[in-house]
Amino acid sequence: MKIESARGVGAASTPKRAGAAAAPGFAPATEAPAKTAAASSVSAVTPLDVILALQAEDPAQQRRARQARRGRAVLDALTDLEKAIALGRAPGALRTQLESLRRGAETTGDEGLDSVMLEIDTRLAVELAKLERLSGRT
Repeated sequence: MKIESARGVGAASTPKRAGAAAAPGFAPATEAPAKTAAASSVSAVTPLDVILALQAEDPAQQRRARQARRGRAVLDALTDLEKAIALGRAPGALRTQLESLRRGAETTGDEGLDSVMLEIDTRLAVELAKLERLSGRT
């Protein structure tokens, strides 16, 4: 195969008028398309934005799981309180933990879980009242 460098590169064909190539009875639009606005830059979603968006959504499943964890923590803390009282220790830090757990109460919409949590919270309130009364005497 021989390559000739003397030939120039030119246009393959000249552009034809749009109306000339159209079939009879069909006339393409001769108006120029409207100019589009330049796309504005989109800022990347930061991880903090994602975390805040996820925290804003609080579906019932997450509330149930959170309250179930809180219920287990309250029962564990009440067991620790029972052990501390049996050993004659002052449960000062444990009292703070119980008060913190008490503030985390919320309803879940699940009747069974809410009923159990009400019983646990009632027991928690009784034990906190006992501790309050004991600390008032000393």
